[in-house]
Amino acid sequence: MARRRQGCGAGHFLTGVVALGLFVGTGAVTACTVPVRRDNGVPVRSSTTMPVSVPHGAARPARPALLVQAGDSKRACISGTPGTSALRLAETATGLTFNCIVTYSDADPTWGTWADPWITSRTHAPFVAWVAADPKGHQLVDTQDLIPDSEAKNLNWTAECVAGEFDTYATQYAKNMIAAGFGYSVIRLGHEMNGTWEIDDVGTTVAEWHEWGECFAQEVKAMRAVPGAHFLFDWNVNGRYRNIPLADYYPGNAFVDIIGISQYDESGYYLPPVGSPARWKALASEPMGLDVVYAFARLHHKPLSIPEWATVVKIGDDGNYVAHMGAFVTSHDVAYQAWFNVGNDNIYQLNRTEAPHSVAAYVRTISRRATKLVAK
Repeated sequence: MARRRQGCGAGHFLTGVVALGLFVGTGAVTACTVPVRRDNGVPVRSSTTMPVSVPHGAARPARPALLVQAGDSKRACISGTPGTSALRLAETATGLTFNCIVTYSDADPTWGTWADPWITSRTHAPFVAWVAADPKGHQLVDTQDLIPDSEAKNLNWTAECVAGEFDTYATQYAKNMIAAGFGYSVIRLGHEMNGTWEIDDVGTTVAEWHEWGECFAQEVKAMRAVPGAHFLFDWNVNGRYRNIPLADYYPGNAFVDIIGISQYDESGYYLPPVGSPARWKALASEPMGLDVVYAFARLHHKPLSIPEWATVVKIGDDGNYVAHMGAFVTSHDVAYQAWFNVGNDNIYQLNRTEAPHSVAAYVRTISRRATKLVAK
């Protein structure tokens, strides 16, 4: 979903993303991140292809089996903070226990707060204790911009990043995450970069797009070099917005573990009405839609993620969309998917009162599959 960060107050939390032991869901978010919807983007541009890096030769240690994998792990996700009523309602409605959190540390005033994210706090955030309670089963997915707000007016930030000037901060971020017990986190680094609402978006020229990808790679290299770093990096675009050729800002296979798309039940293009059999096909096949991004992921031998998806209040309680998304996840190579359950921004939460059709379809597809995987 097109999201823009907004300011926050210390000690406050907004809902993020949590998931089931074999599926991923939504967890807590600081009040720093409030989604704001946007309209669709610009015409297709011709592509020039960035060089794709060769994956590192040395194999990384195996991840615990219940965590998100860099493969077809199909973890089911939902927003919510551990122990909150919103998460309990979603668990009651879906019949699942959510054991993975996608959260947001992407609204940082300075490099100091960027490198020491609020989620690592043992005093003000619930995540340290939550992960520690089951480090092999509780998955954290953190959403982190490439830069803090203090760099937003720096026109040379990508060049400085590529030159390694931000490596110290990336290293410290990784150290703080590992010290908090988050060494197996999935990191949505520079998420939804093709939009215009994030301070670290890809820019407007081919040269800027390429440099953005190189910056992503540089920060990944710095983070991976820290002892105890077993992170997976999710390169997550926003569906239906600014149809920039994906190859122009792709960092390279060596620096990306998962390719993601935020995909909601709405479009910048005409869609058939809710309930029409043609609606899903039109949505999935639009420019910068699910089919295009999945094909790009397959081309680069990466699994797909859908870190944000849900039904939209102004569109209606579209159980057909949910059923098709569940079928897509079942039949495709998907590392994880996360229902955006924050309870704002015109998005339905997963509870039977708000969205009975969406919940029923979720139970028929995603809950049923999750239960079978747990039984194994």
